[in-house]
Amino acid sequence: MNAEPFIVSDVRVTARARSRTSAFLRQACGTRTLLAALAILTWGAAAHAATGARCTVQAGAGETVIDAILLNDTPDPKPGRVIIDAHGIIRCAGATCQPTTPHPTIISCPQDSLSPGFINPHDHIDFTGDAPLPDTGERFEHRHEWRKGLDGHTELKGADPDTSPELIAWGELRFLISGITAMVGGNMAPGLVRNMDFATGLEGLPQHAVTYQVFPLDDGPGIMRTHDCNYGNHPSTPADVAATPAFLAHVAEGTNGAARNEFRCLSSNTYDRTPQQGGGGISQDMMQPGMTILHGVGLGANDFDLLHNRGISLVWSPRSNLALYGRTVDIPAARAHGVTIALGTDWLPSGSMNMSREFACAVHYSHDHLASALSSRDLWRMATQGGAAAVHGDSVMGAIAPGHVADLVLFRPQGQTPYDAAIQSTPGTIDMVMRGGHVLYGDRKIIRRLHQPGCEKVGIDGQAKALCIRTDQRFSFATLKRDMTRRHIYPLVTTGTPPNEPPCETLEETRARLPNARLTGPE
Repeated sequence: MNAEPFIVSDVRVTARARSRTSAFLRQACGTRTLLAALAILTWGAAAHAATGARCTVQAGAGETVIDAILLNDTPDPKPGRVIIDAHGIIRCAGATCQPTTPHPTIISCPQDSLSPGFINPHDHIDFTGDAPLPDTGERFEHRHEWRKGLDGHTELKGADPDTSPELIAWGELRFLISGITAMVGGNMAPGLVRNMDFATGLEGLPQHAVTYQVFPLDDGPGIMRTHDCNYGNHPSTPADVAATPAFLAHVAEGTNGAARNEFRCLSSNTYDRTPQQGGGGISQDMMQPGMTILHGVGLGANDFDLLHNRGISLVWSPRSNLALYGRTVDIPAARAHGVTIALGTDWLPSGSMNMSREFACAVHYSHDHLASALSSRDLWRMATQGGAAAVHGDSVMGAIAPGHVADLVLFRPQGQTPYDAAIQSTPGTIDMVMRGGHVLYGDRKIIRRLHQPGCEKVGIDGQAKALCIRTDQRFSFATLKRDMTRRHIYPLVTTGTPPNEPPCETLEETRARLPNARLTGPE
């Protein structure tokens, strides 16, 4: 018996949403591979039904043992074992690991892929309540054009931050059930994912909170410059970067000269040495090892060289970049120059609702525009090791390794490789999400046998799941679901393409789809 009885809630997906499956496959895989993708999903569906037979659980005490295929950044991951101590730290990972306590908890899912939890280093969680609007086809060359309606563009209306604790918790829960265990989002809810930009949100992680800066040039009012650094009077400084484990800043979000100018003003001590009245106005070299660039759409080859040489990470948000600008950062060039790349969802109005949908966009873009240059392993690395590097937490997270926190996810078999299981996953195909050795979400049979307190039964896309979130935060899932439904907030999960999902397409593709839309950028 559980220490506390399960409470039943249900998240059901409409038949209309289910009908979007083929559209999702075309986006994620390309039309020509639709039949192959359907075959893969059929194989995956059989694996779903076999969950009870695939996984066995023996509740115990002290250590936790997980047997699965270990995703450890090798070309051909093998079955192995992870031993987690009573404090939620990985003690051993490999084929020969053995517990030291006589009666450990054992979770054995030998067909599943065990991965480090995904780390999302870029979101604006305050906008969880702002659903994406139908796409008009208008595209921009700089973020201030849609933020402020500049250069004759339409201001993006309806995107207003909301710091309601319930709303923030709903947004984090959306991420959690897609395998995200840590994030940077500008706000936080306690007890769900780790919030790397809040000391109270680290959930015991042994490092200081990172700094999240949306306007490092103090350009929030909509200041755009092309040949000098006369932005706001209070820009960030190199001392700000040095004072934090990681300084994550929006830089060069756009395709025009004004976007590229931002990087010049933040990467040189000589570009502009004329101060402006009231403060600021000079360029400063902030490209220190603690710096992380968010977006960087306007960066080029020389810039990537600098990032690599200084040990600076880049966070890629393909869906939001393509939906707003019809372009995204030159990922092949960044990789060729050795830049560490992470993957971030950005925000709901123009980005992805969870990591599963960000993967879908990245797969689609890679297939259609990069000759499938990005493998599932590459994307998995961005969401784990890359995310850990972006928040400078790679010594304690982002890998299945001794001394790292046990932020782990079990993925049911999908596709043709163990990495496919992670990249093609949905919340319904995840068997377990663990943060610091504590299971927060997963297959109902697994969680029932763990005898954890504070758990609720939930149905996710027809799958019997459970959430165990009531012991370290105040909202039950039933309460969250009731209140978010009453407020008509964007759903927790969907099947296939979510409602009004921002398009993952280039300018040329938008031009073909909407020939009369206002487009910007090169012909």
